[in-house]
Amino acid sequence: MEIVLLSSMINSGHMLSVILLMTLMVTTTSGQESAISEPDSLIVVEQGFGGGNDSNVDYDAYVKELYGDTQQLKPKATEEKTATSMESNKREKRTGPAPGLFVNGRLNGMHIAINGASPFAVAEQLTSWYSYIDVGVTIKTAYEVYVEDIPIYTMFEVSTFSFENSYPQGGTFAGMAYIFEATRIGDNAAAVVGFGLWDGNLGSMLEANYRLRPTKNTFLRVGTRGVLISNVEPLGSAWWFELRVSMGLEL
Repeated sequence: MEIVLLSSMINSGHMLSVILLMTLMVTTTSGQESAISEPDSLIVVEQGFGGGNDSNVDYDAYVKELYGDTQQLKPKATEEKTATSMESNKREKRTGPAPGLFVNGRLNGMHIAINGASPFAVAEQLTSWYSYIDVGVTIKTAYEVYVEDIPIYTMFEVSTFSFENSYPQGGTFAGMAYIFEATRIGDNAAAVVGFGLWDGNLGSMLEANYRLRPTKNTFLRVGTRGVLISNVEPLGSAWWFELRVSMGLEL
C-alpha cells in the first residue's frame, strides 16, 4: 500500500513539472511575439523613409533627432564660401577697360586718342570773340588708383585752344593746353576731371563722353567738356563749353 502511494506521488510531481515547463515556454513565446509586433522608434523612422503615411508620427522630428538640422548648416556653408570668394576677388588686377593690342605687355591698358573740339557756349567776356576748331592728343597711362575698389585711370593731354577778338578791341587768347586728367571708364560712358595750364593760366576741366567701338581695339568717343580758367589777361576769369570728338586705339 505504501509503495503504491509513493509511486502515485512521484507520478503527480512529474506531471506538475511538465505543466510548469509548458507554461514557461508559452509565456516566453508570447513575449517574443509581443516584442516583434511592437516596433521601436528606429523602425518607425525607417518606415517613414520608406513612405509611411501615419499622420500621428512626426517623421521630421525623428530625422532632426537622429541627424540634426541639416537644412540650417547648408546656407551657412554657402555664405562662408561666398565670403571667401569675395575676399579672394577683392582688388583683382585689372589691365584696362578693354582688350589691347599688346596683351600681357607693358603697353596693355593704355590708349592714344586724337581729339577735335570747338566751343559752343562761352562766358560773357568771350561772346564777341571768335573760336576755331582745336586739336589735341590724349594718352591714357597704364597707372591706376582705387577708390572704394573702383579703378580710376590717369591720362595726359596736349591740345590747342584759340579765341580771337575783333570788337571792341583786338586781341587773342590762344596757345597750348597741358592737362593732367583722372577718368572713370565704364562699359560705354566715362567721366573725366582734370587740371592744367592753358597758355600759362591755371585752369580746370570736367568732361562726360560716350564711346563706341568699331572694332575690338579702336573706339570713337563723343562728349562735351567744360573749361574754367582762373585768370586771363585782360578778361579775368573765363569759361566755355565745347563739343569733342575723339578717335582712339587701345594699346
